[in-house]
Parts: sequence; C-alpha cells; structure tokens
Amino acid sequence: MLKTPELLAPAGNMESLVAAVENGADAVYLGIRDFSARAYAGNFGIEELSDVLDFAHLRGVKVYVTMNTLIKDSEIKKALDIMYTLDELGADAIIVQDMGLLELARIKVPSLPIHASTQMTTHNTEGVRFLKNMGVKRIVLARELSLEGIAEIKTKTDAEIEVFVHGALCICYSGQCLMSSMIGGRSGNRGYCAQPCRKQYNLRKDGKQVETDGSYLLSPKDLNTSDILPELIKTGMDSFKIEGRMKRPEYVAGVVRIYRRLIDRFAGDPNNYFVTEEEKENLEQLFNRGFTTGYLKADPAGELMSRQRPHNQGIVIGEVTGFNNKLNRMEITLTRELEVGDGIGFEDSRDCGTIIRGIYIGNRLEKKAGTGDIITINFDQPPKNGTLVYRTLDDSLMKELQASYSSPAPIRKVPVSIGFKAHIGEKLELSISDIENNTSTVICEYIVERSQKRPTTEDDVSRQLAKTGNTVFEAQNIAVDMPDDAFIPIKELNNARNKATAELESIRTLKWRRPAHDRSCEMPEKQTEVTGNAEPIGKSDEKRTLLSVTVNSPGNLNSALKSGADLIYIDISLKGLQDKAWKTAISLASERKIPLYLHTPLIVKDREVPKLKETIVLAKELGFEGIVAANTGVLGIASNCGMRILADSSLNVFNRYSLQALEQNGVDTVTLSTEMNLGQITELAKYGDCEYIVHGQIRIMESEHCLIGGLSEQKDDNALNCASLCKSGNFEIVDEKGFEFPVKTDPECRTHIFNSRELCLLDDIPQLIRAGVSRLRADARNMDDKRVAMVTRAYRANIDACYTGETKYIWHGSDINEEHTRGHYHRGVI
Repeated sequence: MLKTPELLAPAGNMESLVAAVENGADAVYLGIRDFSARAYAGNFGIEELSDVLDFAHLRGVKVYVTMNTLIKDSEIKKALDIMYTLDELGADAIIVQDMGLLELARIKVPSLPIHASTQMTTHNTEGVRFLKNMGVKRIVLARELSLEGIAEIKTKTDAEIEVFVHGALCICYSGQCLMSSMIGGRSGNRGYCAQPCRKQYNLRKDGKQVETDGSYLLSPKDLNTSDILPELIKTGMDSFKIEGRMKRPEYVAGVVRIYRRLIDRFAGDPNNYFVTEEEKENLEQLFNRGFTTGYLKADPAGELMSRQRPHNQGIVIGEVTGFNNKLNRMEITLTRELEVGDGIGFEDSRDCGTIIRGIYIGNRLEKKAGTGDIITINFDQPPKNGTLVYRTLDDSLMKELQASYSSPAPIRKVPVSIGFKAHIGEKLELSISDIENNTSTVICEYIVERSQKRPTTEDDVSRQLAKTGNTVFEAQNIAVDMPDDAFIPIKELNNARNKATAELESIRTLKWRRPAHDRSCEMPEKQTEVTGNAEPIGKSDEKRTLLSVTVNSPGNLNSALKSGADLIYIDISLKGLQDKAWKTAISLASERKIPLYLHTPLIVKDREVPKLKETIVLAKELGFEGIVAANTGVLGIASNCGMRILADSSLNVFNRYSLQALEQNGVDTVTLSTEMNLGQITELAKYGDCEYIVHGQIRIMESEHCLIGGLSEQKDDNALNCASLCKSGNFEIVDEKGFEFPVKTDPECRTHIFNSRELCLLDDIPQLIRAGVSRLRADARNMDDKRVAMVTRAYRANIDACYTGETKYIWHGSDINEEHTRGHYHRGVI
C-alpha cells in the first residue's frame, strides 16, 4: 500500500502558520530570528516558540525549526543554547546546513531530531548514507533530481526523504551559490541572499553581445508538481515540502489547501486522480513566474526559465485595445473576469501596474466585468495597444483565503470521544479521549441528585457536551451512562466539559516537552599549536605551509610542477587519466615526489558514481596520494579507498565543529569556506589542518541547467547533450553595472559561473601563514600554461620569503592582475 506523504508548509510569521495549519498542513517549518536561511522573512523570536509549538501541537501538527545557515565560530554557544531551548520546548526537529551544528546537536542534544537542509546539496545515495550515519533523521534532497533518481535513493537507503513540490526554484544548487556574497557581501549561506538570479544580464560570446529572448537569464520558473503528484507519491517520499516563507499568508493558505485536497484525492482513489481547472487557476493566480516540473520528468532545458518576467506574472485577463487621453482611461478587452479591488500588471513591464478602483462599461461604473466585456479604467501610463494584461491579485480569492485563518473559531478540529457517567449519589465523572489515546478525566464535586421535576435526559447531556465552542475539539462519539431520573444542572455539565477540554489541551501540548538540559557542560576541543608572529616565521620543513595548485590539463600540470607547487590537485575524467599526455605528466610528478590528488566534481549523481569509482581506482594505481571531496557522497566513497582526503570548500566549513566532524569522518585536511575573513581563518586554524584558496576564478554558481544550450533551444535526443553550442566560444554574462561573469559548461552540460574578478591574495601570504593555515591553494583551472607557471612562481616566492626573510623577489597582486579581488579575506559576510 502506498504511503501518504506528510504535507509540509512554510510559516514565515504567525499568520502564515495559522493559515498552514487551518488549511491542512501535517507539519510546518519556520525560522527563528537567528540562523534562518530566510533572514528577511518575519520569523519568530525564541520567546514566541512556546506558544507557536503549543498552537501546532494542540492541532496535531509538527513544527520543524530552521537553523539552516552556516554558523560562525563566535556564534556556536548561542546556537547551542537555542537548540537546548528548542529541545526543551518540544520542537519536532531542527533543519540544519552546517555540518558542525549537526555534529554539535548529535552530541549535545541527542533527543532533538535533525533534518539535513537542501542547503547541504545532497544529491546522491552515498551522500544520504553519509548523513544518515551522522545521525540525521531526514534528508531534504536537492531539487535537481529526477523522479527515478529520487526513487533510487529512497530504495537504496530507506532513509526518511523530503522533496520540494511547489514554489520558487534556485538556478544554482542550494548551498553552493556565492554570487550574492561576492557581489555585495550578503551571503545566501547566511540567510541574506540578495537574489542576483532575478536581475538582468546580457550574454556575450567572444566579446560580442548575443541577442536573447529576455534578459533575466538566471531566473527560473516556479515549481508546480500538482499534475504529477501521483508519480511523486509512488517514489515513496516521506514529506512533500512547499516553498514560501517569504510569501504572504494567503499564498500559504491557498497552496496548502490545494495540495491537501490533491494528496487526499489520490489516497482515496489512486486510479482517478485529477486536478480541477479551478485548482490550476488558483495556483497560478496565487503566485507564478510560469510553472515547471523542474528536473523531475526530464531535463527541461530552456523551458525551465522565466527570462522575461522574474516576478509574479499572474493570469492573463485581456489586452489593451485603446486609450482615451482626454479622460486618462485605458481600454481593455477582457478574456476573464475582473473585479474592483483586483490588481493588474502588463506584459514586459515589472513596475507598471495598479489596483482597480472602478470599472467602466460604456458610461456605467460597475464593480465587476466578465469575459468579452470591453472596459475602461483610470490609468495614466498607457501601454501600447495589444499589450497583454495580467491579473496579479484576485481580491475575492484573497478574502476567501483570509477567512480560512482569521476566524476566532478554529476550522481544523481534533475529533474526540466523550464518556459521561452520572450515578445518583455519586460524583459526576467526564472523560475525553482523542485518536492518539490522550485522555483527560474530570471527577466533579457535584453529587448527582434524583430529579424532583424534569429529569435530565441523555439527549440533554449529549447536546451540552457537544458544545466545544472555540476549542479545537469536535465530539464524534458521546457515551452517556446515567439513570432516567437523574438531574444535572447545565452549569455542572458546562464546567465539567470546560475543565476536561482544558486538561486535554494541556496533555496534547505538554507531552512534547523534554527535560531541561545542563547548560554548563562544554564540548571538549582539540587545539593545535599555532606559530607566533616573529618574521621570518621559521617553521621546520615538515611544518611549513604548503602551496597546492589545481589543474585540468597536462600542460597546466607540467607548469605547476616546474614552478614550485608542493601538491597538485588534478581535475580529470576517467578518459583523461588514460590519455598518454596525462600519464607522462603524472609520471613526472611521481619522479619529483610531488603528491597528486584527484579533484572530484561538486555534483556526482548516482548514474555518474560508477565512473567516478573507476577513476579513483585508476588514480590510486597511478600513484595519486589523495582525493579532493566536494560533496558528502564523495566523502563516503573516499573513506573506503585508502587515500588521503581533502574536504573541498563546497562543504562550507565555517566553524571548528565542522572541521572536527569532518576529521572524525576520515578527512585529513579541510578547505575553509571562501566566505571567511582573516580573523575567522585564524581562529579555525587552531583546531586542525586547514587549507584556504588564495588565487583563481572563484566559482560562484553551479547549475544543472545548461544556460547556453537552454537559450539556443537546439537540443538533440540526448538530454545530456545540447549540441555542444555551449563549447562553441567563450561566454560571459554581464550585469547592469557592467561586471562580467565568465560562464563555462562541463561535460555533463552543467553551467559554472565564475566571479567577475580573479581572486588574488599574494599580498596577504604572511598573515595567512602566521594564522597557521596548512595549505594555500591556487586554482589554475581557467588559466593557460604560461599563466599557471607565473602564478605558481609568485606564490612560491612569497611563501618562501616568509621563512627565509628574503624580500627581494616578493610579488604583489598588481603584478598578476590589476583588477583582482581579495574576496572576503578582509570584509567577510553578514
């Protein structure tokens, strides 16, 4: 029998929480004002959570609290204190991104369930197993997986899995977007995404502008799985998640209501599932940038994108057919109904719109108009004739949805059974039980008397006990045990009912509370010795800071070898490792005793895992010393290979506990997040072997979407092959300020977008070495051989100078690139 998935709804504030609960959510997820990936949502204060949890739990709804940002080392104590409070209050789970927070919760708050956020970029079976072994109860999968991929992960792991079913999509894999932070210091990984994907860009190829159908090149449509919900249910997913903590409560109410109906409709009759036209239209009306099923059915290519309208476009309700300059009235021919109070917008216009205050049909002022009517409305910014008109707000729908969560009497009811006992000469007794076997029993002081005139009947008792008023309870069964001649005053019946319902409310809410924690206990910490500030630094050879270089061609490798690299990370495919030129270069590295690491991709879906494993085996045979692991799945694979493991920066290490958690899982060295500043780097370097990326083009986005191929729409039968148009030249996107972001496409047709300025920290090498950083990495993958040699020599010289005191051959950033950036090295992120 198919399992009915949980319906999980967003709650950005209290109104949205009530809207979600009253319209049928099984669970809600919400943020607190610290450590939430939606920092701009209303969110909740920790002091509000007791009432919030009681409200939901009373109605049988679970509450998951998002702590899904990266946590700075200085914030760990506060985060732990919040977790203690959440556990004591009875939160059903926390949703986390930070691996250190995950490890801290597992050790210090073991009774608090942990869900791994989609921000952890979990996209393969091995990644799910890795997190499951770390104590994670539920994993929220990346949104870039297919139905088959999701089902395979569920079958192979039997883990509790959550997937998104409706709402906004990110163009980048969640947890891997650095664009907002690199442009303006507002980190998406810290909850402050400025949504650069919803901005305008021009596309250039080989320096020349390319015409595109719309300029919002990174703006996806919204996810809508209503039509394919049965297929999703059949994958065995445990929870269906609706995106929208930034959306208004009417949106939450409407979307939750519809998905509740759809899930129940399929459960009731799987062979006759349908979505009504009204349901489709309401989903569209509530919010849409155009709809897509994402990657669930197939690679959507260009159909994924909403390049012309990055905001809510509403529903087409007509077109402009004239304008009266004298009266400042616009004429619209309607194809749908329009009412006073509705909002409208126009094709290709983001800022031009209005709320309808009056509708004229001829000279008559009306409150509404229908299909085929030609109307005029007051408007002073005339669009051209033929412009499509969109209804962006349906006032009647909004009012209907508002009523679903603003009524003082609860709509959502908890069914209960009531037992009543009244024997003459004994105390009156009343019990109320819910379907979860919670029972409250009240024995009143009132002694039941024999009736002198009119006895109280069973119907009298049942009628009075059924009046549960504004409580959440609804009597489904009432059993009355009393003689025919008993008399019970209505006041006593009311008092007994009220006392029993109040007690059952307490039972239903307090049972989730957990024991108080001893907050005086601290985690043991491992701290290594850090070099002092004397210069030259004077470490022994084996403790010197090493220079690592990432390359992706045999020529790059030779240049790095000859120019002084201590370690080399090779980004290479299985086919590449079998190439003669590569084997020659690898042999040279072996002769020079330079350790080589296999640099694995950020994204490795299950279908790509067998080839990756073959590549690892061959690399080991060729003498590679280690693996650069960029996701949790590769970490799991690498731990069984007998090679050293370097955790890449994409694992988002931001605090000592993340570092230590990775070390406990077999990692030898950790590459710190590129969003960290010097002070934070210095603090973390005390706790283990750390690497920091000091040079190169920093990847700020990786997307499953082939940007260039999607624009061309010339896709052949193979969903992974977009006719190689993406490799026909050098591409870049240019923002409204003129900054140029290089765009590259990998062999799997995934898009990589790089920062507009090359990172260069040549001038900061002494401080990084004093900080105790074990390795400094230059990413040379986008360089020609000559430049690889120059960059490697420059960093070799500056590192050596820190130990010898020789400053004659020091290089400066301007020697490499006049327009470089120092990234977050000084400023950090919010």
